Amino acid sequence: MGGEPDDAGHRRAPSGCGAPVRVLICDGHEVLRHGLRTVLRRTPDLAAVAEAADGDEALALAAAHRPDVTLVGLDAADPVVQDLVRALTALGSRVVWLGEPGAGSDLVDALRAGVRGYVHTTVTPQRLVEVVRAVVRGETVLDAAVTGELLHRLDGGRQPTVDSGTSPHNPLTARQQAVSQLVAEGLTNAEIAERLQVSRVTVKGHITVALRRLGLRDRTQLAIYVNRAAGSAKGRAAGPREG
Repeated sequence: MGGEPDDAGHRRAPSGCGAPVRVLICDGHEVLRHGLRTVLRRTPDLAAVAEAADGDEALALAAAHRPDVTLVGLDAADPVVQDLVRALTALGSRVVWLGEPGAGSDLVDALRAGVRGYVHTTVTPQRLVEVVRAVVRGETVLDAAVTGELLHRLDGGRQPTVDSGTSPHNPLTARQQAVSQLVAEGLTNAEIAERLQVSRVTVKGHITVALRRLGLRDRTQLAIYVNRAAGSAKGRAAGPREG
């Protein structure tokens, strides 16, 4: 459940350093929220003021607690999450996005929405603390792993689409691929949400972005695309037939 962590209100910054930086945690996975809370608890100049499991809860808590920084572990490609980032920014909170490795293609949209920092979910505790401190100083911090892709996008580079056939780069993030695979298996949005332990709104957002990136019209075309891609992969793995 979201809400105020047990240690909030008892945290004190080192003498002479002023009040701790107030941080709101927003992530759909309880284990990740616990890990982030632990990192903040061990850092005297940072304090976790509240936790949220989804965007709606995060926005309500941000309005109540007015955090200096919000750590968002939701999919930034989801238009709903981008709206969340804009709303958090309007409330005066600097947003740090915790993205999955390989999700750098979403960074342009995230920056346009107002994200001030980007790190992978695999970030070290020390690096995460450095990023939070940097965005509080007014800096924009990007993970080095996505800087090259960001420059490529800004220079007019295009992501491959469904028509590229044998492209070595899949334009979908790992989570978008997982959702697309479940669509291909015939699961409803509700069933996918339950399977992945996310909200139905998040599932819908993943599907919407996947359709846009692949140039497809609906979930039926998405299912066909996934099944054809799987068939092609099996064919390549089998190799040429003898005789």
